[in-house]
Amino acid sequence: NVLDTTPITPDRVITVHDAIDTDLFSLRQVDRTSARSGFGFTDDLIVIGLVGRFSPGKGHEELLEAAALLSKKYSNIHFLIVGEASHGEERYAQKIRTLSLSLGLEKVTTFSGYRKDIPEVMAALDIFAFPSHAESFGVVLIEAMAMERPVVSTNCDGVLDIVVDGQTGIYVHPRNATELATALSRLIDDAALREQMGKAGQLRVEELFDQRKQMNTIEEVYYDLLEER
Repeated sequence: NVLDTTPITPDRVITVHDAIDTDLFSLRQVDRTSARSGFGFTDDLIVIGLVGRFSPGKGHEELLEAAALLSKKYSNIHFLIVGEASHGEERYAQKIRTLSLSLGLEKVTTFSGYRKDIPEVMAALDIFAFPSHAESFGVVLIEAMAMERPVVSTNCDGVLDIVVDGQTGIYVHPRNATELATALSRLIDDAALREQMGKAGQLRVEELFDQRKQMNTIEEVYYDLLEER
């Protein structure tokens, strides 16, 4: 936090968040049925997804542990894990795949590897999971919300400006697979709540995290600074 680390008054601080292209991340641009069929997902499946590189702290372990709990309760769920290891993290990625096998999740989990078509990936999901232990800012959450996906996210510092607990998603504590499973179960059981949170999330992204609006904000900041000079 700038105010905690810098001798400056609050009136001199402006927050400009990361933003995304809401024309690209929009259900208007993606055929959800086609996106799901591309993965082999049937209409009756409720698909829960995680998108991110395989790196310690991203919460893959907790999602798989939650999947093991949920797969005992539901026969119509599937988990899509998108991403690959960065250089030097291959051993961790293999550890996660091995964990999936040891938990008996091979029939309910798909590891897609790296994908460029993230809007299509998001459209194929019913719920987006973000079990990260810590983040500076969760851009992928904005992408999921722009695609009208309800989210279950850890309440780490880097996402507190993004998700509104109980409105656009559900917060859980990091490193808690049981709590994650409970929150996911709430959305699995309630299609109306999934739709409600998805639409609320899309509106929040449109209001606060739209790339064009952020560019206008940055321009205004520069113009104001130039006028002061």
